[in-house]
Amino acid sequence: MEEDLRRLSQGLDTLNGLVAGLEDRLRVSLREDTTKMITTLLGSPRRPDSTVGFGVIPEGGPETLDGGEGFPVLGELVGRVTEVKDELRVKSNMLDEIHGMVMGHDGQLKRLLEADTARPVLTGGTQSLLEELLDARLAGVKAEILDGFERRLSGLENHCDERIGQVQQQCEKEHLNGQEQMQLSLDGRETGLRKELGDLQAQIQGLTLTDNCCGQVNSLSQRVLLLEESVKGLTESQRQLQVTLTEQTHHMETQLDARLLDIEGRLNTSDRGKGGLEGFDGHGAGTLDGFKTLLDDKLKNLEERLFVAVEELSNATAPALLEGHVVPALETEIDNVRRRVEADLDGLQKQLTDLELLCTSACSPAPNPEVELIQTEMEECKDVEKKVSSRLDTHSDMLDHLNRTLQGLLTQLAQEDQEGSLQGEITLLKINVNSVNRTLKGLRDSVHFFAREIGHANSTWEEREHRLATQVKGITELVGRQSNLLGAGERRLIQMKAELQSLRRRLAGEIQGCRSTALGVQQEVMGVESRVSQVEGRCGSLSELADELERIRSELESHSDTYLAQINNTLASHGQQLSQLKEGLQECANKTDPDSHRGDQ
Repeated sequence: MEEDLRRLSQGLDTLNGLVAGLEDRLRVSLREDTTKMITTLLGSPRRPDSTVGFGVIPEGGPETLDGGEGFPVLGELVGRVTEVKDELRVKSNMLDEIHGMVMGHDGQLKRLLEADTARPVLTGGTQSLLEELLDARLAGVKAEILDGFERRLSGLENHCDERIGQVQQQCEKEHLNGQEQMQLSLDGRETGLRKELGDLQAQIQGLTLTDNCCGQVNSLSQRVLLLEESVKGLTESQRQLQVTLTEQTHHMETQLDARLLDIEGRLNTSDRGKGGLEGFDGHGAGTLDGFKTLLDDKLKNLEERLFVAVEELSNATAPALLEGHVVPALETEIDNVRRRVEADLDGLQKQLTDLELLCTSACSPAPNPEVELIQTEMEECKDVEKKVSSRLDTHSDMLDHLNRTLQGLLTQLAQEDQEGSLQGEITLLKINVNSVNRTLKGLRDSVHFFAREIGHANSTWEEREHRLATQVKGITELVGRQSNLLGAGERRLIQMKAELQSLRRRLAGEIQGCRSTALGVQQEVMGVESRVSQVEGRCGSLSELADELERIRSELESHSDTYLAQINNTLASHGQQLSQLKEGLQECANKTDPDSHRGDQ
């Protein structure tokens, strides 16, 4: 406040000096201008009008006849008057601006004096009011910070929900496309098998049969029907596996969505168990990822072994089948696969038990819903393993049944060969074996296709799980950063409160000092008002002088108009006289020309 008052007083002093200087310069310039105008008006002699007769011609050449140099003082006087008028206008504008500035400073000083006189002395009640005001302002700032934090969190939640919805829609779309492709492939394989079986039946019916082979043909047709039923059973089992796979995927999606919602709720409600939850999630996710990769590797190994066995069976020729060398190898391979599957399942069971012990030991202080969810997922994984093992057992049983039927056919063919059966029956058996090979090739292709589809589904599921894990990790990191920012904001609020209290104490001291300086300011303001009144009086005298100058200008303009009219009249008379002189000279010249011609003659 003291510095502001000091600056105002300095500004008033400078304004007073400027006003005084302007008054002096205006006074001097006006005196000089008036003296010059009066001397020019009184000192310039008026020239008489030029009277031109027949023999009188004004002095000077033709250039002086336009009146440009007849009254040289009049043009200078008019220009000088306009210059003085412009200067007076500019200086009057400057005086108006200075007057406005002085009035503005006067109003500011009056407001300061009124505020100083109306301000009460700080007491205990006013201090309490100031404290309440500061507390209210701090509470408002804190509420604004918290509102901004909540808005950012809500925006992040909406963004996460949108991303999760997009991922779910993409997974559902890919799953539906995979189901449609699998259904189309199954339908195509089934129609192909039915067509091949119909062709076989047509070939069997078209063959010429003898009396000895009627019973054998009937038995072969029954065996073909049994093979067709076994193929139907395989297709039904594949469809059931597809249905169970879809159910498991939907179930896992719902569980994952529930877990994500639970994690979001826990993050929004509490911040205390964040570290333990992150540690547990990271450890559990790592173990589950390892378990999934191990299970995928084992399933891939089993599929490769099954494909090798089917290829060996399909690549085998008819004599080898007749000799019975490939089918026992297939049985031994199936036994080896079964033993390996049992060993792998035992190892997986051990890993699951270790995982359960690890989860129970690491998550004992953690809340129960997460542990229960993980246990339910583990139980569901066990159920899926049991279902897969049961399906493998059913497939192995069906393969055993097929081996037994083929073995029976081979033994029957051997007996018929020993008894001298006909060549047509052997060809018929070859045709049947070739058809079985084709059906097995079709089954191998379908198994390959299912394996690719399952691998694609597993890869998409792993990508989705990894994406969701990264999103959850980003959300937790963002929440941590926001909590740190909130703590920094609270510390800043405490610091601002301390600064405001110190500022309040400083203001109390400065207000006490302002009271002492207010009286001096009031005296200076009174002096400024007196000076302003003096300036206004002088400005009134300047306005009177401007009126007098305007009157002088009007008189000069009237004189100049009369002078210009006289000059125009004299110029017109001179022009007429010149024209008359030219005509006289022309006549004289015409008269002198004949006289000169006569003298010459």
